[in-house]
Amino acid sequence: MIILFCVGAEMQPYVGMVLPNLVEIINRPNTPKTLLENTAITIGRLGFVCPQEVAPQLQHFIRPWCTSLRNIRDNEEKDSAFRGICVMIGVNPAGVVQDFIFFCDAVASWVSPKEDLRDMFCKILHGFKDQVGEENWQQFSEQFPPLLKERLSACYGV
Repeated sequence: MIILFCVGAEMQPYVGMVLPNLVEIINRPNTPKTLLENTAITIGRLGFVCPQEVAPQLQHFIRPWCTSLRNIRDNEEKDSAFRGICVMIGVNPAGVVQDFIFFCDAVASWVSPKEDLRDMFCKILHGFKDQVGEENWQQFSEQFPPLLKERLSACYGV
């Protein structure tokens, strides 16, 4: 998938052909774990180079995307995929609202993200918190498992 970065925005004419298949694969039950991970990485990278085309579909894949990538170790593939998801959330923040807890969990899965990626996470988390308000954030974060709540607080101050 390095080709996506080499080709970049030139992928735009092909997003409509490729994305529906990727969304179908990531939502398919009993899909092998490695295929889910590779599909999630591809969607993230595609969203990085063509966010305007991919972001409108965010609500159709964000939950399985997050659960597919939360258990893989920090590496360049995970990094590039998360950069793409962050860019897409910037384009279509409403697309992640229903499954925001899954995004929080996926962010918390990082051991040591690069500083600029960590800043992207921080901006999204604090933006969501500011948008819903302190009281609603408290109610929302009460549903987090204790470890997730602690990690987000310690790493991102939310």
